Parts: sequence; C-alpha cells; structure tokens
Amino acid sequence: VVVAIAHSTATYEEARKAFKEGASHITHCFNAMPAIHHREPGLVTAALEDDNVSVQAIVDGIHLHPGIIRLMHKVKGADRMVLTTDALQAMGVGDGNYLFGGHHVVVKDGVARLKDGTLASSTTTMNKSLRLSVEFGISLCDSVKMASKTPASILSLNNTGEIKLNYDADLVLLDDKYNVIQTFIKGKQYFK
Repeated sequence: VVVAIAHSTATYEEARKAFKEGASHITHCFNAMPAIHHREPGLVTAALEDDNVSVQAIVDGIHLHPGIIRLMHKVKGADRMVLTTDALQAMGVGDGNYLFGGHHVVVKDGVARLKDGTLASSTTTMNKSLRLSVEFGISLCDSVKMASKTPASILSLNNTGEIKLNYDADLVLLDDKYNVIQTFIKGKQYFK
C-alpha cells in the first residue's frame, strides 16, 4: 500500500507529520492544493524538500506550466517524479458534453471542464504526456523512466517497468512523433 496525499489543503506542518507517519507520494502535485507561499509553504514545499516523497505531475500542457514541471524534475529527479495523464472517459472521444460520475463535463479544444470552468481531469494520453515532457525540456530517457520504471518502483511492482531478462515484456513502441505504433503485454502483441 502506498499512502498518497492529493487535492489537499494540508499545511506544511501537517504534511511533514503525514510523511513521518508513512505518506510517501503526492498525487497531482500543485493541483487542487494551495500554491507555495513564502510564509505558508504548504504541502507542495514539504513534498518537494523531502527526499523520501515522490510526486506525480499531470503533464498535459494545461494543468501545469512547463516551468513547474521542470522545477519538479530538477528537485525530485526521474526517480521520484511520475508522469500521469489524469485522463477521464472523454479521452480520445473529442469535444462535446458528457456526464461522468454524476458531473456534467464540457470538453472544448481537448480541455475538460466542469460547467463552472474548473478543470475536470484531462483528455491527454500517456504518449502525449511523454512528448510534452520532452518538449518542456526533460530528456527522453528521464521522461520514459517517469512513465514506466518510476511508477512501477513506487508501487513495488516486480518484473515490470524496464526491459530486462525475466521481466514482463509490456512495451509500447512509438514513432518519432510519439504516435503509438505497437503495444505488447507480457510479450504478446495487442496493437499494430
């Protein structure tokens, strides 16, 4: 079990206490939590300064500014930062009005919002998150690691997240524009 903190208004002190008690991951870092303030550093600062805490970033070009993504990477490195899509059911279905979990969601220009304008998850895919991470200045090697090995390690998943002998052959092959061209699960091709 990985204890994670998400969408929280926890203070710096409360976050430090939570980390001491076993919380070790921040879901959707910077989103739905107070911004860093020089007198009230909050949850984000506590997470970024603690080497035992990993952070997750929604890399969709909307939720986080590229500078914040680079800062997170600079502070945490590829071993403690995870790329995530936060994608909801509207991923890949295009613009329109949807009902998800009892919430009316409007997708316009690929951005999902509640009727009040609040971001409602994301419509991005992992290959797009990977591409954006690289475009934002993070190396391809680190970006791939943050989408594969690092989340597997954080979740203590054995035999996955890397290409190694006796590991699951769960692979996604991309072209030079980050389009998915093939997928394999445990070595069996599922998409071409």
